[in-house]
Amino acid sequence: MTEHNSARRRPRVPRGRHAAAPRSRRASEDSARSARAHAFGDAAETTDVDDAWADASTAPAVEAEDGDGADEAAAAAGPRGRRRAEATPGSLPRAAGWTVLTTILPGTGLISTRMRVLGWALLAVLVLGVGGLVAWVTLGDPLPTLLHLVSSRGVVIGILVAVIVVGLVWMLQILLSNVAHNTKERLHGPRRVVSLVLALVLMAGVATPFAMGAQRVYAAQGLLGNTSVFGGTDDGRIGGGADPWASTERINVMLLGQDAGADRTGTRPDTIMVASIDTKTGRTALFSLPRNLQYVRFPKGSVEAKQFPEGFDAFGKDENLINAVWTWADDNKDLYPGDDNPGLTATTHAVEQTTGLSMDYYAMVDLQGFEDLVNAIGGVDMNVERRIPIGGGINQATGGKYPITGWIEPGYQHLDGYHALWYARSREGSDDYNRMCRQQRMVRVVSEEADPTTLALAFPKLVTATENNIQTDIPPGRIDAFVTLALRVKDAGFQSYPLTRDIDAPGEDNWGKYGHPNWDYIHQWVQDSIADSMTSTTAVSVKGEDTTAAPAPETSAPEESTAPAEEEPTTEAPPAEADDPTADATADPLQSCMPGGE
Repeated sequence: MTEHNSARRRPRVPRGRHAAAPRSRRASEDSARSARAHAFGDAAETTDVDDAWADASTAPAVEAEDGDGADEAAAAAGPRGRRRAEATPGSLPRAAGWTVLTTILPGTGLISTRMRVLGWALLAVLVLGVGGLVAWVTLGDPLPTLLHLVSSRGVVIGILVAVIVVGLVWMLQILLSNVAHNTKERLHGPRRVVSLVLALVLMAGVATPFAMGAQRVYAAQGLLGNTSVFGGTDDGRIGGGADPWASTERINVMLLGQDAGADRTGTRPDTIMVASIDTKTGRTALFSLPRNLQYVRFPKGSVEAKQFPEGFDAFGKDENLINAVWTWADDNKDLYPGDDNPGLTATTHAVEQTTGLSMDYYAMVDLQGFEDLVNAIGGVDMNVERRIPIGGGINQATGGKYPITGWIEPGYQHLDGYHALWYARSREGSDDYNRMCRQQRMVRVVSEEADPTTLALAFPKLVTATENNIQTDIPPGRIDAFVTLALRVKDAGFQSYPLTRDIDAPGEDNWGKYGHPNWDYIHQWVQDSIADSMTSTTAVSVKGEDTTAAPAPETSAPEESTAPAEEEPTTEAPPAEADDPTADATADPLQSCMPGGE
């Protein structure tokens, strides 16, 4: 009886503060099902009910997985629902989409994650940067400003650091966004690997242009620090402020073209020019000196003047050319103690005494460098006045004749570096005066083609062409001043004044190898030419844009010419389909000194 009563006695329910919390409906039903299964062995029923309940309990988690309440929904569904939700993967396309988007627009992939503050910051920097760039392009003149910026080594080094930092940050935010969204979407196994591989591919795609840009900027800063290219010292001639040339009225720059081929003995500048530049307006008189100019004089008191008081006559008959002065000085370095480049010094003295102008700076380019330069700017367009041979001439080492391997055909042509170089250097069928005139034409065409936009786009190639083949005495810290001057020359243009046999005192027959030129008359002709260059108000193009050529100085017109008679030059118009208004070669200010057509 006692046992019966105890078995029927109801369990005591704790009350008060120790009372247990009411059991949930699900817990009660779970307990009841477990008891029935234990008592009656109804395993199948229990399994069916459990599965049904599990399906129902996980529904809220599935519905909420797209929002921030997925975890809360899974937690409310109980341990089994939470485990089922955690085991169910999310959307791989969604994680991939955010990764791609943040690659295109940095920061966007982080906005919907816990790193949203960083995402908004990156996006704001991007918007401000793009907005500033657009304003700079639309409201100002960006290319000259850019050229000034990249002429400063300090600025270029700063740009290099910025490129590296921006590239690293860009790639890092791609990885952070991908990892965050992979976690959010509960991607595991192969799906997570696929998403991560996508992020790595996109990071590589971003890294490639940044690495190329950093490499080019690094090369640029190396060029600006190259003492062979920019080897001068700042002597105070270039000022500061907005106009570095305010205190300098005019500068004279000696331009040399050097052909250091295997058949050449020593260094002999084949091209000798002088650019006399008005620093305020950029108007320039470009003089060309023939390489076969003989018996040149030197400034009083110079080493060369002491050796050759009656003019340069170091070699045999018809060999005392101005371009041989460099070789003679290099062969007599003992006369130039402490001078690292006696050839340049002696050549500078010869040019100064010939023109009556004091040289302020020089620039020397190897002919291979000229070819690279033309290729860097994409070639040049010009009206070729006659058929120009490629090859030919005499091998100075052997005395043999070079074969002609091809031709530059007459008419309006697009010339790459190779053909532009041969147009300027070809000797076959021309004398040095014709060749000198072609060189002036080429220099002017290149200057017309090399606008700021072209230079900016060709900058990486120009770095290579310049670093390997050009020498100047421009102070490395004042390159920006020469950028300013170059832009002024580009706007104003320049007039060409080749020094030919016609430039001599009226009635005298004493030019070149026939005797000693009248140097005083040549000095006056140079000054008259400079004055003439200042009267030009528009740039006259050798490509034919302007139909009015600049007049030659009155003093340069001799009463009798000692130059050999030549046919009038002829040109061919460009093909009709070209429809190019620059084809009118009659506007070429150098046309009068070109050889006749063939």
